[in-house]
Amino acid sequence: MHLGTQNPSVIRFENYELDLAAEELRKQGSSLKLQPQPFKILAYLASHSGELITRQELRDHVWPGDTFVDFDLAINQAIKQIRAVLNDDAERPRVIATLPRRGYRFIAKTASAAAAEAPLPQVSPEGHEENAKHTAVSKPSVPHISHARPWVALGAVVLLIATVIAYRFATPKRPAAQMRIVVLPFQNLTGDPNQEFFADGMTEEMISQLGAMNPNRLGVIARTSAVKYKNSGKGINQIGHEMGVDYVLEGSVREAGSHVRVTAQLIRVSDQMHVWSESFDRGFKDVVELQSDVAQAIARRIDVGLGQRRAAPPPATQVSWEAYSAYLKGRHLLLDNKTEATIMVALQYFQHAIELDPNFALAYAGQADAYAEQADADLAPEKAFVLSKQTALRALSINPDLAEAHVSLANALFYSEWKWADAEREYKRALELKPTYEEAHHSYSHYLTLAGRHAEAIEESQLLLRLDPLSSHMNSHLGLAYLKAGRFDEALAQFKKTIALDPNYMRVYVHLGFAYEWRKMFPEAITAYKKGVSLAGETLEGQADLARALIEGSERKEGLLILRRLESEKKRRYVSPVDLAGIYTVLGDHEKAMTLLENALEQHNGRLLFIHQYHEFDPLRNSPRFTRILQAVGAPAAL
Repeated sequence: MHLGTQNPSVIRFENYELDLAAEELRKQGSSLKLQPQPFKILAYLASHSGELITRQELRDHVWPGDTFVDFDLAINQAIKQIRAVLNDDAERPRVIATLPRRGYRFIAKTASAAAAEAPLPQVSPEGHEENAKHTAVSKPSVPHISHARPWVALGAVVLLIATVIAYRFATPKRPAAQMRIVVLPFQNLTGDPNQEFFADGMTEEMISQLGAMNPNRLGVIARTSAVKYKNSGKGINQIGHEMGVDYVLEGSVREAGSHVRVTAQLIRVSDQMHVWSESFDRGFKDVVELQSDVAQAIARRIDVGLGQRRAAPPPATQVSWEAYSAYLKGRHLLLDNKTEATIMVALQYFQHAIELDPNFALAYAGQADAYAEQADADLAPEKAFVLSKQTALRALSINPDLAEAHVSLANALFYSEWKWADAEREYKRALELKPTYEEAHHSYSHYLTLAGRHAEAIEESQLLLRLDPLSSHMNSHLGLAYLKAGRFDEALAQFKKTIALDPNYMRVYVHLGFAYEWRKMFPEAITAYKKGVSLAGETLEGQADLARALIEGSERKEGLLILRRLESEKKRRYVSPVDLAGIYTVLGDHEKAMTLLENALEQHNGRLLFIHQYHEFDPLRNSPRFTRILQAVGAPAAL
């Protein structure tokens, strides 16, 4: 059905609404998270329902002109994101069918808003969190709610309201004297969709600059939570209520020749008064200074006794706009939905930035983080972290006070060289330089958990959640910290809360499965792991966990099939020997498991840092060979 026969602004299919004017995808009235490029592809396919759309046609529509992007990787990744959000299966598609070597066809039945027989049900209890608008669930598997059973739908609404109430009262509280601000995603008014990265980069840098003021007096919501309000259409009062903030900063970015104009306005939530507004015109070479100017102007207007601004370390050299632009594009790719494909493209951008400016420290730090992301993915960890450490040290040789590079170096020292004290020193240095750097708190909390310092790890995780309350990852991360501390009930509640916020977040199901498996609740663990694997797509994440739970849960044949598949995958991509060792341990083949762990030791595989906390290795703990491995990595159980 071609768009010309429909309402041109809203397309409906199944229980979804595609609002082209608002650039929003909704399910039963609830907004779903979909990045700009995937949204454009979905909108284009749905607008030409039933027609074959070639990849070249999608490329011309979404990335017109000369753009530094690997289009094949970008289109593949966008289609995967769309399918994940719609729970569509590439093998048995309901919505988008792939025609090999030809293109795609939108196959779901569509209807315009005007032609629909009845409006979709709305589930929007007052004051709930943006991500909590997804259907709430208390089990990993969610049954379809039929319109013929209104009491089932009512139960779902009651469960959603209860979950949201629990979320609001369970969220870690902020310091009493702290003022709070959220920086909404800056609008891209350049007229060029390919400049979206610059608007997002401006948002990220404003959050960073404001966060450097005085964290005890000014709390700044992290980007992951703030971005949920992009194109949401929500009013300031509602945003302020949902986020618990005192001020909202809105902004836009325009481009004119070699100059950029940034307009920002500060709004007080209590009365929706615009307390400050200003436009800044700069040449692209002055963008970094522009961001600092905007942040300081805001701090002066808020005037909550911040005192002397904690200055962010200045760049060692003046950065060219071209290099900074490439860096922002790379960082943009590493922020959300990281995959092997997007990491590779990010590395290309960072390398491009370095070629343009060999003394650009941030680009080296970005490169270091991208290499680290490749560990246990498509690159063996020992190789990935060697590259990561080299580039982190290069960044620090240019700018010794770059917090991002200190975290990158800490991760290499910890996960590859097992230098616990050196790694902790680098984490602490990063936090000293940039107290609100989210990745520093995140990485350090993992370190504390592995060190057995669970109270500190939970404190760091709660701080992360205050900074980023709508982040699916940070919500699940807190649950994992509870679980490792032995607080099972709190962990389970936190995982279920995360699922209510984002039912499509894959990693929470892996964490939930791990919790159930730890309690030997194998049917529940299998259900959770299967959901996680289904959301993981073509990656291997969660498959070893599922195989292990199947074997432990007396479904040995199915577990062995996954093991054979993983063994076969070793021929074409990296498969962690630690994951395979866990499966062989529960199979009872302890000799094979120990051989794999010793192979991992020779590789300096960072996953060995975790084995003292993995229950599947309990049968090996009395083995002198296992003890030697724990001693080699410095695990607390061996000290």
